[in-house]
Amino acid sequence: MTWDWQYAWSIMPALLSGVRETFVVTLAAGALALGLGMLIAVAGWFAPGRVKLLVRGFVELARGLPILVLLFFAFYALPQYGVVLSPYTTGVLVLGVVYGAYCSEVYRGGIVSLPRGMWDACAALNLPRRTTWARVILPMVVRNSVGALGAYIIVIYKQTALLVTIGVPVLLTTAQTAGYASYRYLEPYTLAGVLYLLLNLPSMWMVRALERRVARGGF
Repeated sequence: MTWDWQYAWSIMPALLSGVRETFVVTLAAGALALGLGMLIAVAGWFAPGRVKLLVRGFVELARGLPILVLLFFAFYALPQYGVVLSPYTTGVLVLGVVYGAYCSEVYRGGIVSLPRGMWDACAALNLPRRTTWARVILPMVVRNSVGALGAYIIVIYKQTALLVTIGVPVLLTTAQTAGYASYRYLEPYTLAGVLYLLLNLPSMWMVRALERRVARGGF
């Protein structure tokens, strides 16, 4: 099969539409992952022993199961129990929850690694617990974790390709649809790969730039 430029250009609008949907899912799932991860980390820090075990169990379960298994369970099995979710909602929730568990470990590691002197300084200033965490601890943890958190957002972006299995019209889905409609697969999948790469590289450069800025104390 030879490359057909006319066909390649004809499917570009559909592929670019898939790019837009990919970004929407990535932003929604990324926001959920970052917020949920922080909530899990803080809850795990303050929770009593038994609750802390439940939190750890949830984190290990979310990180231990393949994403495809969770997608299929949420989309195909839960409706049998009356829980019907749209493809978009399923994709965002599964990716957000799974990477929320990963992000929680990043936050937890950041909290543990803070110098003891910072805690002592907050105590010496008689800062309320809420102020200590909201104004000192969590901002410092986020600052120190920019690189790892940014890397997980990039991973979420790439993992959106898995949503083709439940029909979310992300980039890979539109490429697959074009291939099925024309019985030509070289152009759709090649262009999809190029678009994924072109959009991924700037994200990686941005994360690295943020890391360097944080290292220089400018963030």
